[in-house]
Amino acid sequence: MTQIIDSEKIVKSYIYGDTVEMTTANGQQEQTIKVIEGKRYVNLETGEIHDMDTSNSTRLDNLKSAKQTMKKLRRLVAHNFTGGNNQLWITLTYREHITKPDIVYKDFKAFMRRLRTGFGKVDYIAVIEPQASRRWHLHVLMKNDSELTIPNDVLSQLWAKGFTKTKRLRSSDKVGNYLVAYLSNLQLDSSSNSDKKSIVKGARLYMYPKALEFTVPLEELKNL
Repeated sequence: MTQIIDSEKIVKSYIYGDTVEMTTANGQQEQTIKVIEGKRYVNLETGEIHDMDTSNSTRLDNLKSAKQTMKKLRRLVAHNFTGGNNQLWITLTYREHITKPDIVYKDFKAFMRRLRTGFGKVDYIAVIEPQASRRWHLHVLMKNDSELTIPNDVLSQLWAKGFTKTKRLRSSDKVGNYLVAYLSNLQLDSSSNSDKKSIVKGARLYMYPKALEFTVPLEELKNL
């Protein structure tokens, strides 16, 4: 569908890899709630006043922010990872049922210290992924300036918290799009007696914590 953009609107462009992305805000969205004092808000359509749920550990009330975070992640990945012998995709999982993101970030920082001690300067983008059970694991894109080869059994020893999976990033085709779709969409069993899977688009976004982070060291990665 073709949409006409008003000549007075501000258009932003993002260039990353072989992609040019153009964005604009074509008109203001109608406001439906208004925050008031006492951690409350008013539903402007009904006039009802509600308490804000500040204890919720998920992002049900902050889905827009989660989507913006994923857009930024996609741009950073596509701009910095194009495939090659110097790039790896690592998955880090836990033996135990870890449900607290702060534990995951702490363990990952310790893992990267050990990895850099043995393999030198390695840059990365890392993001945690929630399972339907609320259990967390990590996906990490890694790169260096030459050739990055780390056996999976060595990575498993360095991680020491569970299991690891390592694959080579060989193609520059839609790496960012693929990763973000993988982290956003939830795969579910369609039935207990079937091997088929059903994909719920965007469902995983509701499961991320309010303070969703992905860690990006800035020594080598290019900022947009």
